[in-house]
Amino acid sequence: MKLQATDAAGRRGGYSSVHADTNHGTMIGQWFEAVRRHSGAALPPEWVARELADYSPIENEEEAALLLKANQVIVLVADNLGSGRWTAALRLLTTAPGELRTLRRVRRETGEAFSMEGLQGKKRTGWILDLRETEEGLPASCDFGLELHQVGDLRDDDSYLAVLVGTELWERIGHGAGELVLTPKPPDSGTLFTALLRSAGVTHPEAWAGDHRFRKLLPQLLPGQVWDWARILVQSDSEYRASTGRGTEPGTDGFEEVAKAAGNAVSGWMDVLATWHSRPGRTSYDRNYLLLAAVNDGAPIDNVHLQIDSLSQEFGEKDERSAPLAGQQGPGLIQLARQIEAVPRADGHLIFPGPGFAEAVVRYFWQDRPELTDPFTKWTAQLCLKLKHPQGTLLAQRMAPWILHHAQATRSTRLLRLVAKDWSENGNLAPHAHDLLVAAILDPEIGQRVRNATGTWAVGEDTPAPLLQTLARVFQSLTPAHPKQMLRRLGELANSQKDGVADAVGEAINALWSDDELGTQVHSTLNSWFDSDQETLQRTASSAFMHLALRRDLGGEPTLLAGPHGETPDWVVRGWRTALEAAEPGLLARRACIAWLDAAATQKSNTAPIITVLVRAVHETPTDHLRGQRFLNLVRLAEYWLLQGEALDAEARNVFRAELLRRT
Repeated sequence: MKLQATDAAGRRGGYSSVHADTNHGTMIGQWFEAVRRHSGAALPPEWVARELADYSPIENEEEAALLLKANQVIVLVADNLGSGRWTAALRLLTTAPGELRTLRRVRRETGEAFSMEGLQGKKRTGWILDLRETEEGLPASCDFGLELHQVGDLRDDDSYLAVLVGTELWERIGHGAGELVLTPKPPDSGTLFTALLRSAGVTHPEAWAGDHRFRKLLPQLLPGQVWDWARILVQSDSEYRASTGRGTEPGTDGFEEVAKAAGNAVSGWMDVLATWHSRPGRTSYDRNYLLLAAVNDGAPIDNVHLQIDSLSQEFGEKDERSAPLAGQQGPGLIQLARQIEAVPRADGHLIFPGPGFAEAVVRYFWQDRPELTDPFTKWTAQLCLKLKHPQGTLLAQRMAPWILHHAQATRSTRLLRLVAKDWSENGNLAPHAHDLLVAAILDPEIGQRVRNATGTWAVGEDTPAPLLQTLARVFQSLTPAHPKQMLRRLGELANSQKDGVADAVGEAINALWSDDELGTQVHSTLNSWFDSDQETLQRTASSAFMHLALRRDLGGEPTLLAGPHGETPDWVVRGWRTALEAAEPGLLARRACIAWLDAAATQKSNTAPIITVLVRAVHETPTDHLRGQRFLNLVRLAEYWLLQGEALDAEARNVFRAELLRRT
């Protein structure tokens, strides 16, 4: 058995906590939590408790605590993700003297200047400023080190700040703040490994940590890598007990089997796979079968021979050894399964030899055949579209980390765009295109690159409408984390004249309106769109406004009808005016008008305010040349309400409509 410390294992505890090693349906929850953490919202205490559940103190924790207490600020500097800065910061801020504090991340755009003034006003807060992103671009001229000394507001608020940063960036921006710096000294790796196993319920954790196969290499690992090793051993132990019903006490066969499987898993199964691939007589058909079994994660491969033939063609293989032999000449599925040390179950599913084997096969393929990574990923993305639901969506879930890996390795977003485009055109896979792009934007290595790329896609003439609609939902999801940038991107996206894009942007604005912290920025953005000379921005503002106009309070009244001081705000009149200046009212405008006229006809307190808003929308403007168009569209909307409205009976609606038009 050969254990190896891999770089990929060291990413635990990273910038966004959206790991690109495994998925298994967890990515949606991971990116949701990541957006919340980026947004500046309070970190939920239960989430913080989970992050610290397996925490082992850094060796210089006492020194760090004294440094934080004395200065209100501490800068945790290290070279690698997985070095323990994140959990050390959480620990220091939750154990700082005084009352328990609410923990928050500082919300800022990547590369944006930082000011201590932005932290004032929130009492008893533990702030975390995360500068670990690979492409963080704070310039040396930003006086960041001097800014960290402006702690008066922090003291007044009884708050603290922890800064997480890499060595290279700190050397560029940290002038004048050297006394605030501390490099976390990781806890003893054996102690951490034992603690992680014990908290997971593994029996005899000291025996595992003391075994020569683990003890020799543990000191070489970062805390994040130790966490990965412990997770793998826990999974190996659990799978062995479940499949055999036997224990894994030291000295037993079970202990040896689990140690072997865990060792293969932490080394990426490389020795096992290299031996398998190099076995005499191994054919391309065999290798493609192993790859397909991994792609399907042990599930039965539908039309296995057709899939292998298709994959062979994608790889440019023409040799007869890459295709199945006729009749019973070649190996059958049971023989192929046993050749990869898998156990075929009665239902056709395969039980792989240990945890992470399927993902290891794909990783081995990337390293062994890098020139085939592109065609393989494109082919698999298309397979997601060809498979029936839910098989296609399950494969898409598993593919997301592979695509992120490709983007990380190539520093290119070309394949990411291709997959997102294809998936956006499929109703079942469009949500996975959204999740993939959100995870990519939050990735610590390529996040800034993907943000730049999606901004280019949003204004590109060659970007199809379904992908633009997906981007609207992506920008909406990320607005809490990057409010200025994402609202600007929604504005850029609004310039598109392609079908459905304006509605998608409108729906995004409507969803963001409910966020108390973002509502003001959304309001300001809408006003700027209403005032724009660009018709597409005005149309998007109108679509967004119509979504907001449909909102009602518990009493059934339109929520936009009464402003903070009881009167209808001018911007609401402007929203209706813009909607009435369209060539012809759309379905959304009809629905909004029905909601408002129903409210006006059934509640006398609403009658005058609603009619006044609509009359002002038609007449109260210097652009008199559009007054006729606005009046014509109001007549059309009133006719539609007469036929489709639910308030009163038809005769009463006709009377009310006549009064509305007389007033107008």
